[in-house]
Amino acid sequence: MNELPHSPWSDTTDEVAQSLQTDPKHGLTDLEVTKRRKMFGENIFESRTKQGPLSIFMRQFASPLISILCLAVVITALLQEWLDTAIIAFAIIINAILGFIQEYKAEKAIDSLRSYITHRTLVIRDGHETEIDPRYIVPGDILHITHGARITADARLIREINFTADEAILTGESLPVEKDIAALSETTPLPERHNMVYAGTLGIDGSAYAIVTATAYDTEIGKLAQLVDETESEKTPLQMALSKLTWAIIVFTALAVAGLFAIGLVQDRELTEMLIISIAVFVGSVPEALPIGLTSILAIGVTRIAKKKGIMRSLTAAETLGSTTLIITDKTGTLTEANMQLVDIDTTEQLNAPDFTPSNHQDHFNTAQKEILTLARCASDVVIENPDEPYDEWVMNGSDLETNIVKAAAAHHITQSNEDRSDIQIRIPFSSKYKFSVIRIPSSYLPSHLRDFEDPHVVMGAPDILIQCSYHDHHTKERLLHAVAEHSKAGRRVLGVGLLTPHTEPSTITTEHVRDVTFLGILSFHDPVRKEVPDALKRINSYGTRVIMATGDLPGTAVAIANEIGWNVTEANVLTGTQLQQLSDEDLDAILDRIHIFARVTPKDKLRITKLHQARGEVVAMTGDGVNDSPSLKAANIGIAVGSGSDVAKSVADLILLDDNFKTIVATIEEGKQILANIKKMFVYLMSNALDELILIGGAIIAGVALPLSAVQIIWVNLFTGSLPAIAFAFDRQRMREDGAASRQFFSPRVIFLTVFIGTLVSLMLFALYLTLLHYHIPEALASSIVFASFGTYTLFIAFSFLDLTRPIFRYSLLENRLLLIGVGVGLLLMVATFTVPFLRSTFGVETLSPLWIGFVLLWSVVNIVVVELAKWIANTFVVHKVDKH
Repeated sequence: MNELPHSPWSDTTDEVAQSLQTDPKHGLTDLEVTKRRKMFGENIFESRTKQGPLSIFMRQFASPLISILCLAVVITALLQEWLDTAIIAFAIIINAILGFIQEYKAEKAIDSLRSYITHRTLVIRDGHETEIDPRYIVPGDILHITHGARITADARLIREINFTADEAILTGESLPVEKDIAALSETTPLPERHNMVYAGTLGIDGSAYAIVTATAYDTEIGKLAQLVDETESEKTPLQMALSKLTWAIIVFTALAVAGLFAIGLVQDRELTEMLIISIAVFVGSVPEALPIGLTSILAIGVTRIAKKKGIMRSLTAAETLGSTTLIITDKTGTLTEANMQLVDIDTTEQLNAPDFTPSNHQDHFNTAQKEILTLARCASDVVIENPDEPYDEWVMNGSDLETNIVKAAAAHHITQSNEDRSDIQIRIPFSSKYKFSVIRIPSSYLPSHLRDFEDPHVVMGAPDILIQCSYHDHHTKERLLHAVAEHSKAGRRVLGVGLLTPHTEPSTITTEHVRDVTFLGILSFHDPVRKEVPDALKRINSYGTRVIMATGDLPGTAVAIANEIGWNVTEANVLTGTQLQQLSDEDLDAILDRIHIFARVTPKDKLRITKLHQARGEVVAMTGDGVNDSPSLKAANIGIAVGSGSDVAKSVADLILLDDNFKTIVATIEEGKQILANIKKMFVYLMSNALDELILIGGAIIAGVALPLSAVQIIWVNLFTGSLPAIAFAFDRQRMREDGAASRQFFSPRVIFLTVFIGTLVSLMLFALYLTLLHYHIPEALASSIVFASFGTYTLFIAFSFLDLTRPIFRYSLLENRLLLIGVGVGLLLMVATFTVPFLRSTFGVETLSPLWIGFVLLWSVVNIVVVELAKWIANTFVVHKVDKH
């Protein structure tokens, strides 16, 4: 045997055994196992998503702005400007420590994929059943899968007894899948391959034997692992914006330095002097406080998201939440409660009515409905671990539907103790092959009008099977089947209930005796929409963020849920996985706008959907919980894994929800918008100051006058004085009044205009002040000290104007952000210290200012606040409105 079967689900059991050269009864020989281990290797695969402390710490230096600061450290060290070197290096280290602490706390580095194949496995070899380490499984091995066993390789079933499997981690389907051995079409999608079992899934009921058809990376879970590794994580909008900013700073600074060199050569200045001037320009162009302020805003935002039951795995991803334009969500457990509840019981008479439509009588069952519920309770094989507790606190073992039958029965005072059930006997357990169960009950459980029913047996299962086995005529059967189909269209699961007399000894009853059934009616179950979802959707839509659904469910179920949450969709708004696979990217892109639901989709489908929307410029958030979701979670701009989901999904996601609730997604996105708003405030505040230094120093060189500020003074204002208000922005809770695209863009028209306008005007004013002081023969040392004091002081005070870029300063509270008050206060104390403490005064080379000049410095700060407010008025009145009109 040199290759694995291509589609074993389409082959018969004998064909699969022949292609894999194995004996279905005796299994492989030890000699053959040794050969195949050399050929196929061990049944393991490594998870490549794990990140250790060192990689997390080193990642903090990957920021483009940090790269510039590192370059500044090298240059200042070469020039032996040790104080400048120390101050910039300090900023870099503090930023790295802050980022590392936050990300290391959130990182859950678990080897998730390996965890799914670390269980012991039963195999048949040389005719003997033995338990082995799953890593030694090879293609052709015969697996014996029992109740509760973890399946450790992909395999084709050859024998099964009432076997069901939980395949939620691969397909997203929350209910156990009923298995059989019949061959299927080669085109059968994975969720419908009922004759296959897959690595990582779980055996629920019954038992089975299966031939291993794939191991390690050839398994479906292995293919997903490879897909995850091959999928590139998208850069966040903030990372892309900062990358553009960094290149802008590099190009702009390079041109400025080149220009200054040219001017210096014309002025016959010394090379050493020009190098010092160049480093001053370089340092002045870099906002040293930006990385620290940015990390602080993200870290505080991540902490607030955690309080709203969301865990961010990286800091930069937190900002992406605020930029999200599209959410691709699953249905079960996110939009719905993932809890099938009994909502209706319809008798045969109701189903047979000409105008039948599904209804909801969950709390008001009539006598006939309660009689059917009583019989369904008899047929429900559920163990209650704490029967003495109130029914809403019961811990039950059984299928999802049957446990809900028991709860609903108890709610209607229909209870059965263990003694009551001692006379109830299961004659035919539920089978995926026949899709019903048969239970013998005492006549005392029968409705009064059926008490004369001979040897009563309850039949419960698929309604279409029970109806076909009933005594009704063809016309009645068709009407009953039509009524059942209406329930399915409404997104409900249904169980039929009937009675029969087997006319045989109880011990000899078989499925052949299930005929002439007295069909009594159906039980209808519904996974209810979470109560908070409709309001949450309205809130998220108000931000201009769209929501679409990608689910493994059938189209009818998905449409029913979508309409229940208020989407008002039709079949024209639905695309199935099969239809999607038949469309080219160009054809699919042409219809994307009208598709609200993608149904019966595969992991590759989800990945394709995500990438197509990203190609259109969307910032995509994707929710998921299973291994099958991991490729699309990684590819999305923001991957959101639910807390109850698989470790694989969590290991590649950016955000982990602790309560599996769509409302929490909305809350975290709102927090993301606050993070983005605070970053904008801080960015405009710091970058407008960066232009101050460039214009001051460049202007002085062009004018041929002494430099008004030294490199150490620039770094002091940027890093220590200015960084305090910048960090305080992290704690600000005032929402800016931005709508639509502007609220999601980092470099919005408002941000760009304010940065350039304020930075240019304030800088020119400060340079004009310096020239004026020199013109009136103020000594250079004093003039420089006045400029330094003015620069440092107004840098602090104008921070209040940046608390909200959309409103004037008198329209919002200046006292709400107490940390900003403290930051400005501490910053003022630092400025005072530089002029009063002898050591600092000598280090910074400043003169003591008289009360008159101190008053002038404070008045200059007020003038600058007025300038900033003027800029905000122009931006909000003309710039933003003009852009909106276009």
